[in-house]
Order: sequence, then structure tokens, then C-alpha cells
Amino acid sequence: MRSGYTSAVVHLVLLSVLAVMLIERPARDRPRRLELSFATTGDAAGHGGAVASPAPIELAGPEPREADEPARADAADHEVDKAAVVATEQPTIARVADATPAVSERATAKNAPSAMPAATPVAARARREPVNAAQATAAYGNRRGPARAAAVRGRGGSAASEAAVERGLAWLALHQADDGSWRFDLSGCRCAGECSHAGTIGSTTAATGLALLPFLGAGHTQLDGVYQETVSRGLYYLVSRLRPTPRGGDLCEGTMYGHGAATLALAEAFGMTRDDLLARPLADAVRFIVTAQDAYGGGWRYLPGQSGDTTVTAWQLAALKSAHLCGLEVPTPTIDGVRRFLDRVQSRGGEAYGYQGPRARPGTSAIGLFCRLHTGWQDADVIDRGLAALARPGPDPDAIYLNFYLSQALLQADHAAWPRWNARHRDLLVARQSTVGHERGSWWLSDAETAPGGRLAHTALAVLTLEVYYRLLPLYRPEAVDDGW
Repeated sequence: MRSGYTSAVVHLVLLSVLAVMLIERPARDRPRRLELSFATTGDAAGHGGAVASPAPIELAGPEPREADEPARADAADHEVDKAAVVATEQPTIARVADATPAVSERATAKNAPSAMPAATPVAARARREPVNAAQATAAYGNRRGPARAAAVRGRGGSAASEAAVERGLAWLALHQADDGSWRFDLSGCRCAGECSHAGTIGSTTAATGLALLPFLGAGHTQLDGVYQETVSRGLYYLVSRLRPTPRGGDLCEGTMYGHGAATLALAEAFGMTRDDLLARPLADAVRFIVTAQDAYGGGWRYLPGQSGDTTVTAWQLAALKSAHLCGLEVPTPTIDGVRRFLDRVQSRGGEAYGYQGPRARPGTSAIGLFCRLHTGWQDADVIDRGLAALARPGPDPDAIYLNFYLSQALLQADHAAWPRWNARHRDLLVARQSTVGHERGSWWLSDAETAPGGRLAHTALAVLTLEVYYRLLPLYRPEAVDDGW
């Protein structure tokens, strides 16, 4: 009996062990690959600012099963919409429908630096009728397509001038540096010293802002156009160079010329696209202009607070006017200060203007009259006489800076001298464009005032002058002059 019990117990234990071994073991959860990317959701990351997408990261976690689907569906509202994440080969700026409502679209830029300032929508807070997105964007309608062709025909352009514009844009695009900037000394691009007359000014923001304006003038933006990538990289470079200060966002790199040109480019691009990523940098740059004004004299010069000169003041006024017409508020005392400065440097009752005082020269007189138009000066007869005196000798083929401002002022004022003066100047400028080698499409003119900017500055100013017929940034429209501030 004892041996029988012992045998039964042994067999029972063996059967139990075999039963345990035959039971199916549950499958172990296998690690799965999760691809993480980062985007913004409303105010959680700077109101829609762009951030970088990192490389995929390996994390351990349970493989999703059918039983998990309801829970995953409930959590869908908390996940980042992958369709909102856009990775491109070059940093680009994201489009939004309007700058005034909450941001509705987001984008990230592959390899974008984390220092990229976040953008905040800017409300249309001008003291006059608020500017909405549709109104601001419609103002640039003549820069493209049939409207551009009609403006060329109606305002004094020609097929030859349009061809010169295209050659100029091609040269500018070829001389963009690898980091998206332009440089007056033509360094960092594919030129390799093949173009003569390089400039000496060191501010890359001045060069980049000036070089971007011709592309925007011809209807190319960071969102569309043949030169979309060129413009996108240039704007991205400018935003990356914005230096936060107690005065606002500093784009000077040593000179207020640079800040004015860069801010004007940001304002044009924002006005054409209502791109929310440009809203905060533009607002900060405008604040810097306001706080950098000479509180006593009302102008601007190379450094913040210096007693002003006519040329630097004109660039700040152009940027302020453009930003204001995009919906940003510009303080009334700032514009009153510009009027006070112009009063101090005028002569002949406002028909002519000097540099820092009333000793008039043709170039500063053209700039002064341009500024008077855009501060809402009401004495049209004085402006008419001043423009007539400048136009009477005919265009100086080398005076690129004078002609740049005079062409705008004559056209805006609908001056009687415009048709004849323009026809001569247009054909002279087209004839002076280089047609040989690596310099093809560029300009170099014997203008002492702009010599430090070199071939890059001359080319940008020449293209802008030939675009005057359709470059309908509100700043350059007669309606903008009439509206005042």
C-alpha cells in the first residue's frame, strides 16, 4: 500500500509539471518604433512658432492591439496633427490665412535653429480704418501676371525693361550666400571673385534686406513664385539675425541703414502673405525704429539716438509706412518728429533738402520730397516745383540713388515731367546693364553715394527702379500718400 501511494503521488506530480509546461505562455510585448516630432498647438509653444523636428527615437512600449483602439481614438485630440508638420530641404516660412485671428496652420523647418524667434499674430491696430488680410494682400495684385503687364504698358515700362528685371533677379539669386544672406562684398556665394566692384559695407542685414526687395517687387514671396526658395531663405536669415534689446528687435549690424532695409523687406513680405511667423519679428523691428529716433531732431542716423540725416531717415520712414499699412500701429509723435526733421533740412520753402542741414543737393532733395509725400504734406505746389527742378536736366545715367527716389516721387505725384523723364531714364538704365560673363544681369554705375554698396547695391536699386510701374506696395501707391497716417 505504501509503495502504491508513493507511485500515485509521483505520477501526480509528474502530470502536474507536464500540464504546466503545455499551457501556452503569453507573447511578450515587443518594442516598437515611435517617431516623435514636435509642433505647436496654439499658445503652447510661442503662438505657432516653428521648431525643429528631431530624428526618430526608439522607445519600448506595447504593440497596439485591437482592444486599444477606443482608447487611442479618445486620445486623438491630444496628439499632434502630422499633416501640420512640414519638413523641407531648406528652412521655410509657414503660411497662415490671416494675422489677426488665432493661428490656424503650423509648420516646422528641418534643421531649423532653436533660436528662431516665435511669432505672435499682430492685430490691425492702425489709427485709421483697420487693415484686414484681404485688403493688405490685394494691394500687391499688380506684381504678377496680366495685371503686371497692364501696369507696365500703362505707366511707362517696356518689354526691354521687363527683360532687364528678369536678368537682374537671376543675378541676385546666383549671388545669395549659402546661409541665405547676401553680402555687399559678394562673399559666401558662387561668385568666387568673378564680379568686379564688390562693396565694403559689412552689414549683412542691409545687403539681405536690399536684395530681397526686388524679388518681392516682382511678386515672388516665401510662399510662391519662381524664387520662392530664394526669398524664404533670405527672410529666414533676417529673422535669425534679429537681436532682442530693450529698444526692440535690432537688425542693424552696425548701421540703421541695415535695420531700415531689413524691416522694409519684412513688412513687404508680411503684407503680401500675412505670414504669422513674420508678425512678431516685424513688430519688434518697428519698435526698434521708434525707440531709435532722435528725440529732439526727429530723424535717424547710423546709431540709435544720433542726430538724423536724410538718407537714413528715408529708409526708416519707408519701413514705418509699410508696416503701418500692414496694420501695425506707429505712434503719432514718431511721424511728427519726421516732419520736424524735414522742416529743419529743407530750403526754398520745402522745394529742396539737404543731408543734415538745409544745404540742398539733388539726391537729398529727391529723398526729402519722397518723404514729404509720405508724411501727408498738403502743399502740392511746392512738391511739384521741387520735382520739376530735379527732372528738368534729364536723368543722370550714373546717379542710381537719385533716380531711385526721383522715379518714385514723380510717378506718385503724377508729375507732368514723368513720361519724358521716365522714357529716357528707363532706356539708359537698360542699356547700362552688364551682358558679359558672370556679371551678366548686374549693374555698376559711377555713383559715389552708393559706391560702398558695390555691384550688389547698384543691381538691387536698378531692378527696383525698373519695377516702379507695378511694385504696388501700398507705400508706393498714390492712395498711400493721400491717406497719410
